[in-house]
Order: sequence, then structure tokens, then C-alpha cells
Amino acid sequence: MRLALGTALLVWALSLVELEDLGGLLVRSRPLPLAEAFVLFLGAALASSLAWQVLLLPLGFRLHLGQAVRLSMIGFFLNNLIPSGLGGDVYRVFALSGFGVPRVQAAASVVVERWSAFLALLVATGLSYAAAFPLLRGAEAPDFLKSLWPPLIHLRLDWLMGLFLVALALAFAGSTCLALSASRSGGPLLERFSLGVPTAGFLAALQVYRRHPGAFLAASAINLASPLLEGLAFSSIADALGLELSPLLFLAFTPIFRVLNHLPVSVNAVGTQELASIVFWNPLGATPDQAVAISLLIHALKISVSALGAPLYLVGGRYRVERFEVPGLGKKGWPAGGESFPSGHPCGGDSAEGGGAGSA
Repeated sequence: MRLALGTALLVWALSLVELEDLGGLLVRSRPLPLAEAFVLFLGAALASSLAWQVLLLPLGFRLHLGQAVRLSMIGFFLNNLIPSGLGGDVYRVFALSGFGVPRVQAAASVVVERWSAFLALLVATGLSYAAAFPLLRGAEAPDFLKSLWPPLIHLRLDWLMGLFLVALALAFAGSTCLALSASRSGGPLLERFSLGVPTAGFLAALQVYRRHPGAFLAASAINLASPLLEGLAFSSIADALGLELSPLLFLAFTPIFRVLNHLPVSVNAVGTQELASIVFWNPLGATPDQAVAISLLIHALKISVSALGAPLYLVGGRYRVERFEVPGLGKKGWPAGGESFPSGHPCGGDSAEGGGAGSA
């Protein structure tokens, strides 16, 4: 259904442009700014790797940065390959459990890393909206939206961006309150939907981060680089097409494009991103051809960066995961003193799960 809907939205977006002009724009795009965009997208992916590495420390594990980058890039590749967008996170959990990290703690580290990225996205949205507000003020919706539904003639991009910021803040605050409530109560409702996963150990691992807020805030600060780098990458792509728009405008709309990638509407935002590009950038000076060209190049470069995860799957055996004791965690029976486990060590299964639940 997502593939069909995404295809329909893409056809709709392409119907708003001249295909010959669109092809000409893509062919004439300058390679140097595209190379800059590739590096910026890669930097955004590496930022989440470093944030994840920081979040494993409160649980008593030191993950080599090279291993964190490797697993994150493989996860990025799987997220682009699998329509759900969650395949990479599942892979990271099982890969860590294979390196000796209890699966419930591996899952907690991935979930909290996603949460820190959510907070970083909220902060980036507020900062970029404040910076770009003078440029957005008074910008109207494009003509094709007005013809689709007459009341949209009153739509303004600054209002739309403001509503998005409010919705994002409410979603973060509400979901955080629910998560904290579940972690305090033991999550009996969560147990019903856990499909046999030991939720007690998972919730106990989340409690560790409540005792180490500095790690979460540090990861959020690192993750803040990700949407900012992506916004600069969007600006470089526009430059490659000869479009002169302020980088602040691309920074302002990057959070919306990030959310579109996670909405279960189409596969990897194909179709939705093209329409959104016309909605946001056409009123600001880009033609529909240029807006769709930017979107298609974003897809191409992101896929190119994520493709690095495929060869990385075949390397990285020399990296190690080090386990150490953290005071106050009650790790009864866990090896102390910096014992290391080689990458690929098959320590998962019941023993790993038991260690996670017992340690909690």
C-alpha cells in the first residue's frame, strides 16, 4: 500500500513539472557541490554513530568508534532497503547481542539514541525556525495547493512551520511522559505486547539513563549536528542546480523532511518528499522543476551514502566491545576489569538475555 501510494504521489509531483526541463537540470548539475552534499550526508550519519557510542557507556560497555560507525552504516543501508525503516535498528540490537551485550540493554541503547535524535530534531527545528523566520514571513502556499482546496489560499509557510514546531514539541513531551510513566510502573501493559521479550530488563535499562542524564544530553547535543548537516547538504544540492536560496531556508525545512522519512505513507518518502519540495521551495523562488530535482538528488545521495554499509558488513572483525563495571548498577556476576569480547562472538541467546535481566 505504501509503495502504491508513494508511486501515485510521485506521479502527481512529476505531472507538475516539465520532464524535459527536469532531466536537463539533473544532467547539468555541478559535481563539486554534489560531492560536498555527499560528505555532509555522511557526516550526519556519523554523528548518530558517536551519539550511540556515548549512550552505551552508562550501561557499562565501550563500543569502539569504528564498530559504532560500521553498525550504524549497515543499519542506514537496511533502513533504505527495507520499507519499514526500522530494519537497521533491529540489526543493531542483534549485532550488539552477538558481541556480548545483553539484548535488552542493546535495545535500550538504540531506543534512547532514537529519543536523543528526537530531542535534537526539536531543538534544531526551533533554532532554524527562529533564524529563517524573516525569510519565511508572508510566503504563500503554491498555486497547485490552492487549486486543490480553496481554503489553502490562506496558508502561509511561516504558520505551517510554527504549527510543525508546536506539534513536534507536544509529541516529544507526551511520548516522554508516557515512557517515564511506563518505566516507573514496570510497564504491565507493555508486557502484553512484548511477544516474550523481557520488558522488565528493558525498562530497568531505561532507568539507568534517568540516573545518567548527562549521557543523554551529550548524545542529544551530538545528534544536533545531524539535521544541521543535512540542511547544509540540501543547500549544496540547490547550489549544484544553480539555485540561489539562503541556506537558512533549507535548515528550516530539513526537520519536516526528516519526519516525512519516518511517516508510514510511502517507501522512504518517495513521492511525499517531491510534493513537499514543491510546497516549501516553490513559494521561496524555486520552480517546480528545481524543487523536484533537489528532492531526487537528495534520494540519490542518501542512497549512495547508505550503500557504504553493504561492504562494511564484510569487514570490522578486529573491533572489540569492552565491558566494565559501573558503580550502582548491581552487575552481579558480570566480568569486571575491562574484559573484552571480539567482534562476532556468539554470546547472544538465553545467557545474554539472562545476564541483562539479572543485572537489572
